[in-house]
Amino acid sequence: MPQAEPPVFWPDFTRRSAVSELMDDPAVKPGELRRTLRELAGLNRALGGYPPSLAGVEVLIPRGRRNLSLLDVGAGGGDTVRVIAAWARERGLSLRAHGIDLSPAAVDFARDGSRGLKNLRFSVHDLFAMPQTESYDIVHAALLLHHCPRESAATALKKMFALCRWGLVVNDLHRHPAAYWGVKAVTGALSRNRLIRHDAPASVLRAFSRADLEDLVRRTGLPRPQISWRWAFRWQMVIRK
Repeated sequence: MPQAEPPVFWPDFTRRSAVSELMDDPAVKPGELRRTLRELAGLNRALGGYPPSLAGVEVLIPRGRRNLSLLDVGAGGGDTVRVIAAWARERGLSLRAHGIDLSPAAVDFARDGSRGLKNLRFSVHDLFAMPQTESYDIVHAALLLHHCPRESAATALKKMFALCRWGLVVNDLHRHPAAYWGVKAVTGALSRNRLIRHDAPASVLRAFSRADLEDLVRRTGLPRPQISWRWAFRWQMVIRK
């Protein structure tokens, strides 16, 4: 089972860290995971985690199109795709969304939080096992890519791009000292959850600079991405088909 890393006074921000995230351990108990996913949704709301996803989806919808399908990869507790669905309803769009995650406990939690939303479904799926015959208008991934080491991140991007018809939206963290020390201070002061207190700053260390993302896409051979910095310390990356 991954252990919390010893404290580092000043981490190396020049490259992505390989520090483990405790949430990635399949041995985490379902109750603890559910509490963590609930708390992460609150952090997303407080720290502006949803707008990069919404803006990315919006730019990919063709003018006049009212129906769309979306695959949310690494859906976690389902909070982001529920926000996307609410945004679509407000604009008169008909959205069908499928959220996938490797964790059965996360999928169960996402289903519980989405009862009554018939346009959303969640299932336990490995992205890399998704059949090539399955496709969606938009593929979206929020806070997924930083969990992937360098080579698997490139493979994940290629697979997600292969599954979309209009384009791919990635919403992930900016590796920056201010982001690291800021989230460390906030979670240290406001949370007693060991997963949150360890994984929030660890996620920043595993995250990306703009050059990292540009290099990652270059190595996949995918079309040139549109990369925008968003508050608070988020990257919005859109790759059009």
